[in-house]
Amino acid sequence: LEKVTPEACCQRELQSREGMFVNKEACLTGVERFQNRQGCYTVILNSFETYVYLAGALAIGVLAIELFAMIFAMCLFRGIQ
Repeated sequence: LEKVTPEACCQRELQSREGMFVNKEACLTGVERFQNRQGCYTVILNSFETYVYLAGALAIGVLAIELFAMIFAMCLFRGIQ
């Protein structure tokens, strides 16, 4: 029984559906160097992990701005009274 690799598993130069294959013949014959061996879930999780720190830093920045705005509003309110 011969192991056949689907064409969708072959690496492309640009990571898109239209990109040229790196080496289609070697991929289809089973050379793992030219195949995508990770599943979609793993790739999405890895790309999400790279932006999680950026999202956290952005949330902390917005929190700090909101806190300073609240303190400033309290100071203005006390100045009016």
